[in-house]
Amino acid sequence: MFNIKLDPNESIHDQICNEVGRLISLGILAPDEKLPAVRETAKELGISPNTVQKAYASLEKSGLIYSLPAKGSYVSSGGKAAEVIKSGSMDALRDALRNASEAGVDRETVEGLINEIYGKKGKE
Repeated sequence: MFNIKLDPNESIHDQICNEVGRLISLGILAPDEKLPAVRETAKELGISPNTVQKAYASLEKSGLIYSLPAKGSYVSSGGKAAEVIKSGSMDALRDALRNASEAGVDRETVEGLINEIYGKKGKE
């Protein structure tokens, strides 16, 4: 289910967390949907179940998923998962903008990039 590539630049743990977050943000994983079992995921990816368990624990700590004893892990409901992803994205954006500003990137350049990404280029 997860699209994980053994990338030496990113830990498998982080790849699992990022992939689950991506699938939630795209609506592919719906609120209260059950995630694949730890052992099933580990076998499919050819990795240790401990790695998957630690990734699920990190996702649970961040509020993206919740676990029920002996039943498995599920996507958080009530839009909480989407809000966690948005909040994390906003934090990353804030840091990136602060770094860009400190590096001398001017406001007009940033606004041009925003317009390009959001498809508003030339619509002023």
